[in-house]
Amino acid sequence: MKKPIIPLLFIACLFLAACHNFDEPKKAAFITNAGITENGETLSPGSIIHLEGNGYLETDDVILNFFWETGDKTIPEGSIKGYRATVISTSADGMTIQMPYRKPASRVEVNLMRSGNLMHIGNVNLTGGLTPKELNLYGIYNATKIKTSLEKQITRWVDENNNTSDLKSWALGKQHDFHSAVGVYRAYGICGLSKEDGNQYPYFLDLCTQEWNRLNDFNTIALFSNGSVIGAIQTRDGKLYGANNVSDNLERSQDYLTSRSSSPAMRFQLPDGIDAEQFGEYPGAYTERGMLLSANKGNGKWIPVFFNPSSGFHLSDEIEAERLIPFALRPFTKQSISKDDGEKPQWISGYIVVKEESDNGFKSFFHVMDDKLSLSNEPIAAFPNKALSAAANPDRPGTLTVHFEASRSGNITSEYHFDKQEWTPINVFGSFDEIVWIN
Repeated sequence: MKKPIIPLLFIACLFLAACHNFDEPKKAAFITNAGITENGETLSPGSIIHLEGNGYLETDDVILNFFWETGDKTIPEGSIKGYRATVISTSADGMTIQMPYRKPASRVEVNLMRSGNLMHIGNVNLTGGLTPKELNLYGIYNATKIKTSLEKQITRWVDENNNTSDLKSWALGKQHDFHSAVGVYRAYGICGLSKEDGNQYPYFLDLCTQEWNRLNDFNTIALFSNGSVIGAIQTRDGKLYGANNVSDNLERSQDYLTSRSSSPAMRFQLPDGIDAEQFGEYPGAYTERGMLLSANKGNGKWIPVFFNPSSGFHLSDEIEAERLIPFALRPFTKQSISKDDGEKPQWISGYIVVKEESDNGFKSFFHVMDDKLSLSNEPIAAFPNKALSAAANPDRPGTLTVHFEASRSGNITSEYHFDKQEWTPINVFGSFDEIVWIN
């Protein structure tokens, strides 16, 4: 799968390959009787390593260098150098560190760094910890849109071929209200919104470590993702809002990024008559021009909201609906991604408008946005059920996966093919509040 294009919103992002040449710190010897308890052993990702000897300081760092066979005669050995290990504890006679996840099977050099000087302590071997390349469809149950006997949890549900996955689940735990989930390429985790102390923050569940991490401390009204970057529309002061990159520090199984930065976000006031609490029921939909959001005015009234990081919020006409779900996807095929024909790919974007029809119950209508940021008068597609959530799968360009409420045998899920203008059912039953495709 080709990686998604980095958006102009984060033009300051700098990608440096970790195998890039750099001036290594000079060697030194400042620990006596230095060694590693597990020296020469083969360990799993997440294992604890014990550095032994005398003379360790609280300010010491542990630097790991990874080396592996590539199978390529031109470049037979790959490497990641200068990786700063997670230190668990430090005392005068030793240190404990944790081996990382998301690294290939490697021979690992363990070095101590002090004041820019390195001392080699020992070597271990690490089994493979790379995360899946293929996408899976995950279901999230947080009891906000449906009622089942399930524990509040995230479930890996459908595989890349639309068959039943391994059904591994992760409990939401204290992030029981986790919602508006998005993913990012090869991070092997899910980002969503959750409240704490009256504010709403972006939380990331690391599926390797099963740990929750709050990505920053800014009150957030919406999340969005283009597959390469997770963005959040946030405020520092409760008055002005801007788009921030919150995936800077997420470690991934590909690229081994060593430096990332983002340009300062411009900040804007919310439009008159719109409150922060009206956002966030659904993740924002990223397009090349900005993000589609939906604001719930209550009493069956919704407003489509477009946010551009350079010009702020723009409102469309109010809509009467049960739900208003933004969506966006690239329409081109995999083959056309690498084709340099001088044409900029256009996004398909719009909203799913869920309405109740007196005779037929709820129905979902799919309207696209035009160049003037207006919804099409006529829907391009419809489905005879209430849409709960929508997610685009980059491995199936031109398709949108939609999870619908149903009354028999659990909810139903189907993919809409925009080029063929037809629906294909995913014949794996499950009932969730929302869905998201991630690695």
